[in-house]
Amino acid sequence: MTGPELTRMLSKKTSIPNDQARLAVSLFFGAIRDALRAGRRVEFRGFGSFVVRDYRSGFRRNPRTGERVFVGPRRKAVFKVSPRLRERLGRLVGSGGESGG
Repeated sequence: MTGPELTRMLSKKTSIPNDQARLAVSLFFGAIRDALRAGRRVEFRGFGSFVVRDYRSGFRRNPRTGERVFVGPRRKAVFKVSPRLRERLGRLVGSGGESGG
């Protein structure tokens, strides 16, 4: 699902104008982005959580060429699926539903 698709669905299900739905989606994701930038964890019970992980610098291998390259320290946002959502998705896949991939 893309941002515009989410905006359209929100607008349709709530009967709010599309521009207001776009603003709501933008504010929602902006709040998540701001919290992660501040180093805070963002959790949605029953869905999952976003956290920022710090990675040390070091040598890595370029998978295409095999060449060793130095990569500096970096921070990445990581999403962890909640056990409840993982269980529901497992049941969906196990019952013949779409696997998503």
